[in-house]
Amino acid sequence: MKLVTFVLLGILLLCVFPAVADPPPRDSEVVIGFTGGSTWTSESTGTCIWYFPVLGDLDLGSLFATDVSGNPVIDKKHSYLIWVSDWSVQAVFGNAPFTLAVVPSGTATIYYSNNPTSRDWHDLSDRRTWGVPVAQFVRGAGLLQTTDNWASGKFYFSAPLVSSKAFSVSGKRFNFSDLIPNGMTCFEDGQAGSTSEAGSCIAIGKGH
Repeated sequence: MKLVTFVLLGILLLCVFPAVADPPPRDSEVVIGFTGGSTWTSESTGTCIWYFPVLGDLDLGSLFATDVSGNPVIDKKHSYLIWVSDWSVQAVFGNAPFTLAVVPSGTATIYYSNNPTSRDWHDLSDRRTWGVPVAQFVRGAGLLQTTDNWASGKFYFSAPLVSSKAFSVSGKRFNFSDLIPNGMTCFEDGQAGSTSEAGSCIAIGKGH
């Protein structure tokens, strides 16, 4: 979870589907590219915050606030949408250099703010300035795994969509229930020792 800066995988995705899809994306179609990081709140707990350089067919100007020159600033502080999930690690086992850490299930929320630079990041438990909750997920349990004694790591999990509400970005209606009505499965990569991570998410099909 606590990971070194990793190449921004989401920018390289080749299969991106419309923000308002009719019909919704098929099972295993890539719909989201993310980056961000985790902050440890104790020796075994933390808070993960992502932002989305790739989200359906939305352009960067719809996803990030601009600078004085009118160019989108692609970072957490300027992101209209952020994913927030509190997590814990309950156990670590294996034989070095291959090791696994168990990450129990939890919840996740995507917040939308049309004024992202006004968010207050000083207290991660106080989320009153982070925006309107526009999507709620159950984050499935997963394994944080490494093959090099935590020099790098991978984390995979599914996140069924529990509820969502429509909102507007750049004059476009958007609802996560249109893009991922059944939720998504996410593949996260990075390296241990910092607070950055990146990856992509695919749509969960109707049969799941």
